[in-house]
Amino acid sequence: MAITLEAARKEVTQILKNHKFVQLSASWCPDCVYTKNIFQKHGVYDKFYFFEIGNYNRGTKDFDNYYLAFQEAAKKKNLPLIFADGKFIGTEHTIHDWENKGTLEKEFKNLGLL
Repeated sequence: MAITLEAARKEVTQILKNHKFVQLSASWCPDCVYTKNIFQKHGVYDKFYFFEIGNYNRGTKDFDNYYLAFQEAAKKKNLPLIFADGKFIGTEHTIHDWENKGTLEKEFKNLGLL
């Protein structure tokens, strides 16, 4: 039986509450792969809880409801969606910006990743 939107919202709320760092991710998403590689490169990958939306088929109720619940939490439509302390902090664009500005390690330290 497919998950309801209400149940997906509750589960996403619990995930964000129970894990300091969360990424909504999909293995088929190149931007998600990029952020995971950055996290791996900087030794913070294991600090993240990755919710793999790619485990659900696109267009199914499960996929749609989980995706919508994360979008509501972030107030943004994108993959990946990255959270720290239950709050949306950005997407791969944020990580790219930090990299390009040379502030990635500083930002990771500010978040408590390093």
